Amino acid sequence: MYTAHFTPAWGGSLVPTLTLSALSISPPEPPPAPTAPLAQHDTTPRRGKKSIAEEGTSIKGFVGGTVSGLTKLLVGHPFDTIKVRMQCSPYGTYTGPLDCFLQLARRESLLGLYKGATPPALGWAITDSVLLGSLHNYRRLLARLTNPDFTDDAAKLDVKYHALAGLFAGWTNSFVTTPVELVKAKLQMQTQRVSLPLSHQKSAARVGYTGPVDCVKQIVAHRGVLGMWHALPATLLFRSSFAAMFGSYAYFQRTLTEYGLAPATVTFVSGGLAAEVFWLTAFPADVVKNRMMADNITQPQYTSIRSAWVSVWNARGAQLPWYLKVRGVYTGFLPCLLRAFPTNAAALFAFETAMHLMGAEKV
Repeated sequence: MYTAHFTPAWGGSLVPTLTLSALSISPPEPPPAPTAPLAQHDTTPRRGKKSIAEEGTSIKGFVGGTVSGLTKLLVGHPFDTIKVRMQCSPYGTYTGPLDCFLQLARRESLLGLYKGATPPALGWAITDSVLLGSLHNYRRLLARLTNPDFTDDAAKLDVKYHALAGLFAGWTNSFVTTPVELVKAKLQMQTQRVSLPLSHQKSAARVGYTGPVDCVKQIVAHRGVLGMWHALPATLLFRSSFAAMFGSYAYFQRTLTEYGLAPATVTFVSGGLAAEVFWLTAFPADVVKNRMMADNITQPQYTSIRSAWVSVWNARGAQLPWYLKVRGVYTGFLPCLLRAFPTNAAALFAFETAMHLMGAEKV
């Protein structure tokens, strides 16, 4: 037997004397003083330890893409309607985008600018989800393939791999967007007046399609289910330009960051400029795609990309010099250019904001 006693280090009365047996039991250690520093856990990442929060396929990009798609629809659809009208109407129908807007507003009302908006309301939410969700995962895949020890703190993915991820994402997205854009293009080319349904007004005479569901039914009835994808080759060609868009987006982000701009400004401006690069490279393929999609169901004029391209190239006359034919190919480019910056800048800003709030992995 032995006796052990102590006084608490923080002051106070003595603890009563304790009697311990002669076993190998050590007396308790005194509690630390309140001024003694608590043991700190080392939170510094160890060398070789990954700090990546996402494993496997990430759904964060798909959620961010949905936000992007809804933003894009709200801002950009009126511009898109004018673009499609100018691309697919006979030469001389409109003198320019302003004339197209005025004719449409006068004959079909301002609501006519949102013709074909129902498919993109769901479609763009879905297609942007697929585009940006697959883009995010392709970026992550390429980051790991090019650097097996990749972490959030590692050097970012090269611009060329951002472009490659954009190409793969564009192709993946084509399988989803083709039927959506097919219905949208056919509805946008209808010219009947649009008005809100009021009880005292007579319904307008039926012209073409009563809505997206009727449009799908007619396409399937004449061409079968696969008819919804008859313009897939042209869509694949068109969406290959996402390589240019997302490659330039990464380049602009890194360049503008070096000038010390705020991150929000960098994201917005980079998104707008990347969209302009996209349309400069993609517009001819877009004209071909839209002509094939807006074509008559029962008596199609364009059975292939080549036939649609020849029609576009010779739209102003087969004997014209090539530079005037190029100008004809870019008919409707101005409203597209005006639409591209604010629409895509807002959409990519919404996407990046959503990804930041979800703590998505940066590549």
